[in-house]
Amino acid sequence: MRKTNEGPSPVGVLLPSAVVGLLATLLLMLVGAIFVHRRVLAEQAIAPCALIFLAVGCALAALMAAKRAPGGKFLWAMGAGILVFLVLLLVSVILLAQPINVVRMAVSLLCALAASALGGFAGANMRKRKKYRHLKK
Repeated sequence: MRKTNEGPSPVGVLLPSAVVGLLATLLLMLVGAIFVHRRVLAEQAIAPCALIFLAVGCALAALMAAKRAPGGKFLWAMGAGILVFLVLLLVSVILLAQPINVVRMAVSLLCALAASALGGFAGANMRKRKKYRHLKK
């Protein structure tokens, strides 16, 4: 087998990271909805919890993208976090036909950007495990 200098494609870096971030966000929102339904969580706490869940999903997507990216890890991480935010925004506007509140959208975007930055820094500073460390040279 020949080794090439090509890294993973942009789709190979962003798509799995965004899918993991979206799944984590939606799973956390489902857990939050169950807590609200069982009256464990007050209705006033829905908006802050939704921001926290979005932040966790964006940070997870950014962490995964930064670990998978060949170079420019922070930019890949920010791209993955923005992709999670944009997919959730498009789903809420197009499929659910919810009106856009500009202030709430800006707060959510800033929250997603901050979480993506934190996840990107964490992922870029993590050490990668060497694949063939058991083989001696």
